[in-house]
Amino acid sequence: MAGSLVGVACMGRIRSTALGYGCADTAWGHGYATEAALGLLQWGFATLDLNRVHAEVDTRDVASTRVLEKLGSVLEGMMREDCIVNGEVSDSWVYGLIRWEWRIPSETVRTR
Repeated sequence: MAGSLVGVACMGRIRSTALGYGCADTAWGHGYATEAALGLLQWGFATLDLNRVHAEVDTRDVASTRVLEKLGSVLEGMMREDCIVNGEVSDSWVYGLIRWEWRIPSETVRTR
């Protein structure tokens, strides 16, 4: 995968923002989403002076849920029937992370 785009990661707004990420199917399971989200969280809390970051994830997406939990995000609730994934209406978990909760997990990002 060297030299090729494997996904995207983004953030918006100041002091409180949403975190998003996505990877090509061929990049799943390699830690890219965790690595990208970790980098954005580090940058967001240290450079942008964010106080809160939240993310929404399809309740059926176990891998994305694990990414958020590895990074210290806390399950805050569920939004019912808020998205359509592959033509099916689905619920989303809402995860949040507050600045004072933030710790860089030591086992999160592996060396390639």
